[in-house]
Parts: sequence; C-alpha cells; structure tokens
Amino acid sequence: MAGNNLSPRQKMIGMMYLVLTALLALNVSKEIINAFITINDSLETTVSNLTGKNAQAYAAFQKQMEVDPKKTKPLFEKAQQIKKLSDDMDKYLTSLTDELIRKTDKLEPSAKSISLHDMKGTDNYDIPTNYMCGDKNDGLGHKASEMKKKIIDYKKGILITLDAGDRPKFEKRLNALFNTDDPKVPEDGKRTWEMANFYHNPVVATVALITKTKSDVKNAESELITHLLSSINAADFKFDTLTAKVIAPSSYLIEGQQYTADIFLAAMSSTSDPEITVNGSPLKVDGGVGTYTLSASGVGEKTYAGIIKVKGPDGVVKPIPFGPIKYIVAKPSSTVSADKMNVIYIGVPNPMTISVPGVPDEKVKYSVAGSLTLTQDPKLPKGHFIAEAKGQPGEATITVNADFNDKPTKMGEFKFRLKRIPDPVAKIGGKKDGNIPKAQLAAQQGIIPTMEGFDFDLYPRVVSFKMSRYGKGRDPIEKTAESGTLTGDMKTIIDQSRPGDKILFEYINVSMPDGTKRQVNAIPLTVQ
Repeated sequence: MAGNNLSPRQKMIGMMYLVLTALLALNVSKEIINAFITINDSLETTVSNLTGKNAQAYAAFQKQMEVDPKKTKPLFEKAQQIKKLSDDMDKYLTSLTDELIRKTDKLEPSAKSISLHDMKGTDNYDIPTNYMCGDKNDGLGHKASEMKKKIIDYKKGILITLDAGDRPKFEKRLNALFNTDDPKVPEDGKRTWEMANFYHNPVVATVALITKTKSDVKNAESELITHLLSSINAADFKFDTLTAKVIAPSSYLIEGQQYTADIFLAAMSSTSDPEITVNGSPLKVDGGVGTYTLSASGVGEKTYAGIIKVKGPDGVVKPIPFGPIKYIVAKPSSTVSADKMNVIYIGVPNPMTISVPGVPDEKVKYSVAGSLTLTQDPKLPKGHFIAEAKGQPGEATITVNADFNDKPTKMGEFKFRLKRIPDPVAKIGGKKDGNIPKAQLAAQQGIIPTMEGFDFDLYPRVVSFKMSRYGKGRDPIEKTAESGTLTGDMKTIIDQSRPGDKILFEYINVSMPDGTKRQVNAIPLTVQ
C-alpha cells in the first residue's frame, strides 16, 4: 500500500544509511564522516520536500472546507490532529539533534545552533553514546529510550485518528516505518533497540538516524493525510496533474540479476486499472500497478520508457508517458586487498580484507588455490583475515562469491604473488658504510638489522659476525662474535683505533622471523 509511495531516491538514501552504519565497525575515516554528512543533507532535503508536499495537501483540505464544509469537516479535523502530532514530533527531534550537537561540541546553551558541517567533533562517539544510552549495558533510561517512547506514542496517536476499518492497512506500514523492536539476534551484545541504534556511533551517524526519523514522520504524515484527502470524494476532488510513478528497489545491478520495478499512476481509480506499456510491450496490471521485470544483460547504463493510458471522468482515454528511466548493469565486482602491500609474504601474518560492496560479510564466501591459508582475524570484525603463506615463492588465487537471494554469484578472482621477506640492512651506529667518529663507534653495543622500506613490524636477530681492523703501518686484526653484540676484545680494538683506520663488519648472519638464516651486507667504516 503506502510503502510504494517511497521514491527511488528515498529508498536509496535508506540503503546508503544502512551500509554506512555497517562500516562503523571499521575505523571511522574522514571519508565515512563526510559520507554521513552528505546523507544527512539528503535526508534534510527529503524532509523539506515532504513538508512542502504536506503543506499543499493541507491547502487542498482548506479549499474543500470552503466548497463543502459539512462533508469535509470530520476528515479535516482528523488531518489537523495528524498535523499537530507530526509537528510536535518534528520539534522534539529537532531539539534532540540541537542538544546532541551542543553537548558534543561543548557549546554554551546560549550559543547559536550549528550544523554538522560546522562541528569540530564530528567523529566523537563517547558523548553521543553517553547522551543517548548512558553507561549501562542495555542503554535504557536515557534519551534513546525517551525517543523510542515518543515514536511509539506518535505511531499510536496517528493510527487512532483513522477509522477502525482503515487502521489495519496502515498499521503494518507504520510498524515497518517505525520499528522499535529489540534485535531478534543481538549483535556485539546490543540486545536493545537503544543499543543497536545509538551505541558507539559517531555523532554524525546519530544525527543522520534522527534526521531519518524526521523524514519517516513526514512520510507517515503525507501518507495519512493523502488518504484522508482522497476519502472526501474521488469525484468531487479534482486533480490538475496525473503523474506516472516508477519504483525500483535498486537501479544498480550485477550482470545476471533481475531488474524489477513497480509502475503505476498516482491518483488512480480503484475500479479501473490503467493500461501500461513499456517499450511498446503491455504489462500485466493488478490493483493499478504493473510490474516490469527483465534480466540484466550487457554492462553499462540502460534506459526504458513507456505509456500509461487512463480513462478520464469524461470517458476519454488519456495517454501519460513516463521515462526514460535509467538503471545500471555492472560486472560482478568484489574487493580483496592485502592491507600492507599488494603481495603476500611467506612466513609472516599478512592482514587482508575480503568484501563485496553492498553485500553483508556473512554472505561473502571465498576459496583459495595455492600454498596460502586464510583465518578470521580475532581482533577485527568479519571480513578481516590473516593470510599466511608457506613454502617457496609463487602465486596464490583467491576466488570470491556472494549470495544474492540465496544464489551464489562469482564476483571475481584475485591473484597474489607469494614473496620471500626481503633481506634486512645491517647497521651499526645508524651507518651501513662511510665515515664514523671513533667516540660514536665506541659507544655502540652491537649490530642492528633493520627492515628498510618494509611495512611489517619484523625484528631479525644477528647470530654471528666478524670484525676486522686495517690501519696504515698496523697489522690487521680480526675478531668474531656469536651474537649481534660487540665483544670486549672488539671494544678494545675500537678504543685503540686511530683516525683513518678501516673497520669492517662482515659475514653478518641473521635469523629471520620466517625461520630462515641469511647472510646480509657488510659494513665498511673509516674511523675519524
């Protein structure tokens, strides 16, 4: 019923909000913060548009009061009750948003109200969580609970204004629009509506959710007053414009998926179905709604158009064109990223993320070919893995599938090179060659191998090396160490060195984190 009144734009905004809420499990980046601000702007635009639309409906009610007050008055009074309830709810949500922003940015009560664009603490989640949920593990007894009660009272209040026969068909829609039930399956310990919606969310997400509720209030108000207005008398109420509506759950499709759209005429007659054609082909029409279905094929932007033919009060059939309606068909896509580099290193844990845009992590499956294993990272949410490679350098392939309506769809294959950890660079006193002051060299404890330009935090260990000193008019001296630390003899030799003496550290053997033993670079130094 009224659910079909949502525009594709409104449905897309809702979808974007749900996706971004899921991303909160990750680190809140600047891009996500900005995305929430953009969504909130879109929701505020929707609220403004619905407010204008509702104002037109109330004006139409006022006009009908002037034409036939006796017939219109009972429905007009119901509409005014809905208006008051909706206005009060809108004012409450506005004040809640304003207070939340003030508390988060620590503004004085007398300070001018600001928007999300002007906030300093857009990524703050401690203050919003405490304000909405408090510090208990159920989130009850704070602003979130107050908001929940307001929503429930509002839903009951506007339903009471309707006749008993009309309530059932609107109750289901309102229950879906204002769902305040606790989660059936608690996630991350969030077992209440309050915790599921407001716990540990940055302020931008909380404000966007409140603005979405304002949009839902305006939408519910629109649906109910439109229903009351149409109940006056379809014959007496004159429309000067008939508009074709096309509602599609999604305009972005993976190749092979089905595209579905509901096409209907606003202000249609319940006793006379219109004729609907798309690209010249007729659709089956039921209850005034024609459903257009096709199989998505061929990558790129697609369009279709059609005509709705409706019989007017005078019996003349009027054609009303619609379209072109656009949708996009895309190749199957997914994301598999090595979080450190575009390779997988043998013998060390490689952080990795596997995801498919728009698909929940639990519906993303993978398989691996090659000497590579993937295990869920216990410290991070689903979709984050530790990749471990063994054996010799080579290649591994990760294949990703996603479930769309319980149908597995291949989203892509990703090949990764399996590489050996690069050799470390041996240094002493921060130098791997060149001149070094005698005092600086004498102060060193030993040789340190460093992983220059390598993103992983690895700590190789020197297990042995040889030190030699060569000087003009002096016999060469050689000493060996069975660790990375300078021996007492070596320190004595360094202390007895003269400017111009050459000191060479060579045959430096290193034990690597992957279990291999390697001989690394020599360190030729000249004492100053």
